[in-house]
Amino acid sequence: MIESLLSEDRAIYNSVLFGPHPQWLNSLMVFITVPENFGLAAVVAALFLLTTCGNRGRLLVASLLAGVGISDPLSSFGIKSLVARPRPCHGIVSDHLLKGCSDSWSFPSSHAVNIFCAATILSRIYPKAAVPAYLFAAAVCYSRVYIGVHYPLDVIGGAAIGTLLGLGVSWAALRLAERFSFLSPVG
Repeated sequence: MIESLLSEDRAIYNSVLFGPHPQWLNSLMVFITVPENFGLAAVVAALFLLTTCGNRGRLLVASLLAGVGISDPLSSFGIKSLVARPRPCHGIVSDHLLKGCSDSWSFPSSHAVNIFCAATILSRIYPKAAVPAYLFAAAVCYSRVYIGVHYPLDVIGGAAIGTLLGLGVSWAALRLAERFSFLSPVG
């Protein structure tokens, strides 16, 4: 059963990696997969939320910082070391490997864990943002397979872990906000 699932995982990876790669899509996937490309936008959004969106904005920024502060080391240094799944790009020489291959383990995709944690927190505190948040998270996850550095199960597992972490962090943040009225995002 597990070998069948892993075999299908490899087959999907190969079909994505060696499928058609138009230059515009290569450029888009490389851009989407690099978190630093969104650093300035994240800083501007955080400043906007902190200065103009009241308690809800401050709650969101604090929750996102806590969520990613937990999710990144948990996935990058905890789960990856326990699972120790090699990256699919090790040993592959191909023009389709658009960003090179990291020496870290493959499961789970830390990009997927972090972005789904953030999307979940955002959607719980600002429900109207759920669809764009999850669409962007899905695009980041797809980019990881597209550029050749993760198997599909790495990003699916990472998305599940990130969603669970995001639910936990947002639940705790919203409970704290209920308990301490000065933190309440309502009003």
